[in-house]
Amino acid sequence: MTTARSDAEHTLESSLRKITDWQGLTITYSRVNAGFTNFNFLVHVAEQDRTYFAKVVGPNTEVFINRKVAHEAAVLSSDCGVGPNIAQYVEEDNFEVYDFLTGFRNCSITDMLDPEISERVMKAYAKIHSSMPLLATKSGFEQIREHVLQAREAGADFPPDFGNFIVMMEQAEAALVSSGMVMVPCFNDCYVTNYMVNDTKELRIVDWEYGANNDPYWDLASYFFECFADADARSRLLKVYRPDAGVQEFARVTLYLPLVCFKWGLWASLQASISSIEFDYLKYADILFLRARYLMGQESWAKALSNV
Repeated sequence: MTTARSDAEHTLESSLRKITDWQGLTITYSRVNAGFTNFNFLVHVAEQDRTYFAKVVGPNTEVFINRKVAHEAAVLSSDCGVGPNIAQYVEEDNFEVYDFLTGFRNCSITDMLDPEISERVMKAYAKIHSSMPLLATKSGFEQIREHVLQAREAGADFPPDFGNFIVMMEQAEAALVSSGMVMVPCFNDCYVTNYMVNDTKELRIVDWEYGANNDPYWDLASYFFECFADADARSRLLKVYRPDAGVQEFARVTLYLPLVCFKWGLWASLQASISSIEFDYLKYADILFLRARYLMGQESWAKALSNV
């Protein structure tokens, strides 16, 4: 607790000192080298013989994240048994400490394609989506438009065919809004390591920072996007999520898939301009824009516009 060298470590120590229950205890910590947005640490409390997972919010993340709503979503996921338990919370620092998920590991793409694990993801989403609404609502379209404004202000790079992306997005939005959109609590994230499993394939979903009310099929499309699920896998998992799912639900996911790619491409482009975390965000953005471009060019996209 007196060995901090980096800004993140100084912030961590400052927040840990504010936890009343732990004052006077022997606390040590070590950095977890993972994450695109925040600085993560393992924190050990000797007198409890327990290890926790702590998160120091990353620089400029207020551009993306409503921390009050993010905490509300984290609490909701914990209450539903979908996310980890929050052990400590320092509100003024947006500092959360979680029970360490002993025996769990981050998923790989292979894990996410495992029928048992992917079905548990669908059931977890069904549980979250049926909960009471969160404080804030942010549809996928609102997320995209917010990133566009932020990226312009930051002077971030845009793909050369950006205008075409916007036209295609507006076509999808018109079709989806016309068919009706129900807003429910959503995860709004999809990165593979946010899904964790143990040896019995028990599932936990972590990092609820982008939580907000949204169309639930955005969440499903985000998962399918991240694990490269083909049409057969999407159809099977939609039936797990909603047994009466049919052509219209499949069309919603089809339209959202490239929009999820576009959204995170904009996010990555913006991060390249504002983040101090060492990661090739521009390369990541290029890959995501490429995937969005490819999916929007498929016959299934045009078909979905009619079927939704």
